[in-house]
Amino acid sequence: MKQNVVMILASGSPRRKALLEQAGLEFEVIVSDMDEVITKTFPEEVVLELSMQKCGAVTEILKESAPNSISNVSGYVTGTDTGILVIGADTVVSLDKKILGKPQDTKDALKMLMNLSGRSHEVYTGVTCKLIKYDLFTDKMLETDSFSFFSETKVNMYPFDEYEALDYIATGEPMDKAGAYGIQGIGERLVESINGDYNNVVGLPLSKLMKELAVREYIVYK
Repeated sequence: MKQNVVMILASGSPRRKALLEQAGLEFEVIVSDMDEVITKTFPEEVVLELSMQKCGAVTEILKESAPNSISNVSGYVTGTDTGILVIGADTVVSLDKKILGKPQDTKDALKMLMNLSGRSHEVYTGVTCKLIKYDLFTDKMLETDSFSFFSETKVNMYPFDEYEALDYIATGEPMDKAGAYGIQGIGERLVESINGDYNNVVGLPLSKLMKELAVREYIVYK
């Protein structure tokens, strides 16, 4: 696989980082300190909105930088000619069309898990990518391409009681996870089955992203 652009992951998520590494992509992580602003209601709209905000914030950081200051991002080949692709993503867990965030405390985590027990819910991830290139005439980094999409995965949970939920909470894993569980960790034992992309539940619909990158020839399979 040949990579034709410098890539920037606009997310501090270790899970998204691991997935991109798993795909064989070379990239740098840059995270902005932007405040997330939600104006949408439906989960699929929310993840798209937040992925656009994350991607846009990091894109602006790069555009405002002098071209020579970003032409060698962590040792990568210059991105001013080939372009720099910024990838932003956001994931939410939705039950009955209501978004479940990260639990505030143990009591909140238990409430979330018991609401999920024996039921089905959805996980949505929105992805936004923007390509910027250096323009000689304006001496600026200009946006030349942009695309967004979302992916939905249905997750079916086994029925479990409070003792099993509390045992899981005691591991500490649920406390920084949306919906109070992590399918890629110990929380896998609570999941009966899924319908859709597993990686989407982890935090990034990797297969769909790679297809989109290949269509635009940002990556080429040799």
